[in-house]
Amino acid sequence: MSNFEEATRQLLTIPPDFVPYMEKHRLYEFFYELVTQLLIQQPDDPIVFIKQSVQHIIRKRDIPRVILIAPPSFDKMTLAKILQKETGICPVTLEDLYASSPIENMCHCYDANEIADRMKKLLISGILHESGWILVDIPRNKKEARAMQYVGIIPTHVIQIISSSVEDKTREKKDIRSDYKRRLRGLRDAYANLLIEVEAGTKTIQELGRKCATLMKIKKHYGAPSLFRIVFIGPRGSGHRSLAKHVSERFNLVHVDFNNILEEACLRETALGEMLRMCDHRCAQKIKSEARVQIIERYVLESDCLKRGWILTSYPKTVEEFKLLDMISTPPNRVIVLEIDIQTCRKRLLNHECNFTSEHEFSCESSVTDPDYKLDVHFNNYKDIIEQDLQEYKENIDAILQYAGETASIINATGERKCVKERLEACLMRPAPSAKPRIPYPPPTIDPMDIEFDPDDEPDLSIFDDIRAPEPKYSFI
Repeated sequence: MSNFEEATRQLLTIPPDFVPYMEKHRLYEFFYELVTQLLIQQPDDPIVFIKQSVQHIIRKRDIPRVILIAPPSFDKMTLAKILQKETGICPVTLEDLYASSPIENMCHCYDANEIADRMKKLLISGILHESGWILVDIPRNKKEARAMQYVGIIPTHVIQIISSSVEDKTREKKDIRSDYKRRLRGLRDAYANLLIEVEAGTKTIQELGRKCATLMKIKKHYGAPSLFRIVFIGPRGSGHRSLAKHVSERFNLVHVDFNNILEEACLRETALGEMLRMCDHRCAQKIKSEARVQIIERYVLESDCLKRGWILTSYPKTVEEFKLLDMISTPPNRVIVLEIDIQTCRKRLLNHECNFTSEHEFSCESSVTDPDYKLDVHFNNYKDIIEQDLQEYKENIDAILQYAGETASIINATGERKCVKERLEACLMRPAPSAKPRIPYPPPTIDPMDIEFDPDDEPDLSIFDDIRAPEPKYSFI
């Protein structure tokens, strides 16, 4: 009996090689939404409810549902219309709710439960069900927020506008400000795990709208175990390898540099190593893309990379290599691209010299006082090789960015190295950009007219509707 109790108390862990699959298909988010709706609605037939809920979640989980909180003097409706233009969501106000209510029940719309019930009916109907919504001045207090949560109105984002302008403070009466602060405390408590604070500052209403639209693309964390698997892209001379080393130390990741693991693969007594040794010293330029990605996949599937995560440099160099990398069993979940002027990279590389004893690189502008240091130009820093590498990067980076789309984070790599490191760390501490997954090779479109009927095809299940009891229909927000 004691052994059973000890076993039930043990923390259940997911094997690291399962995590990429769950991330790719957003299974944590899926089950979180499923269980939330199941517990809120508590249907009589949970199996049928789960089946219908699965279909709803798959279709609607990327549709934003927003609650906007702002001071009384702030122009919330204008901001909501800007967000409608940016994202397509529809603003919903208390007046819209009153308009949808029968005249004889207008007096009941001030009750929290009545507001929640009528809001639910409004949100599951018409265009709001397809486009998403932004609630303006609803809910007004914690009681209304809890009532809406109880009926299943769960937002994806709660945006609080913080206005600190003197004009706003002088325009509001003292009692209005105190009432707003009291209600704000309750709303912040009700939506603590979804709240996003946006400082208005000196921004125009248009700039504030674009800022909010960007923040709406960031999804909340659902408690899934996550490891960084980062593709770090930048031209030679951008410092991407030294920055990757800093990130690996800062976040306890494995730094995977393709050039280094290629040399290791060449030394191994394997069929792949023998094939690589047949190439010359710059064999990386000649081996096939499939062999390159095979080297990377073998390395990142080792236990250290699976347990700690990794950051990859010097690969991919073309969009085709990127697509092959996305097809491995543990594909990257973060893409970071350094933005820097090519001329700056060229100047840095031409100023580099190397101590071949220690293999440390130095800038020509730095002074080396040790007489044992014998500096010379590394063969990779010869002018023709530098030009070739930079030209290759220029030819391929646009296609890589187009393929990565909104999954890529662009980091400004100009300025002091300390500032670049801070930008990079801040980027990794934020949630990954919310974007559709990259599809390396989309399946071909099929014309329905080209499909012939197969007698073994399953029949349309609707033909059995007349001979079996119909399933109950559940509504979702």
